Amino acid sequence: MRFFALTTALAAATAAFAQEALRFGVVTVDGDSTVTAGDTVTLVYNSTLARYKPETVDFLMQGTRTNGDPTPWVVLARNDYGADQKILRKDVRIPDAVGAFGADVPNWGVWAYITYPYDDYDPPLVLTGGVSAPVQIV
Repeated sequence: MRFFALTTALAAATAAFAQEALRFGVVTVDGDSTVTAGDTVTLVYNSTLARYKPETVDFLMQGTRTNGDPTPWVVLARNDYGADQKILRKDVRIPDAVGAFGADVPNWGVWAYITYPYDDYDPPLVLTGGVSAPVQIV
């Protein structure tokens, strides 16, 4: 019974990830995702499968404290995104988030937060949403 529950939970998480990827695209950390403050990493946003084509892509970072509370968002880079663009690669420098927010933030993620037009309405709505990838700050 436990195996079934675990399998069901894993399948649901995979389906949720796939659904977000189909809506917003995928973000990855190129290379090692274990970083220290001051390191430069390459973030890659891929909109090949995304339903919505972004006008802008913001790379953000956010942590979760041991009590479950999120940290404030940290803006790593803001980018315009071309109408025919499919891939965005950006070198970003990891800030001293541990120094700023304390050592009780064991879980970090980098986000590609997109702004996109939702053209089904007149005038069109401008919406935002995003996808994340884990990163470990040591």
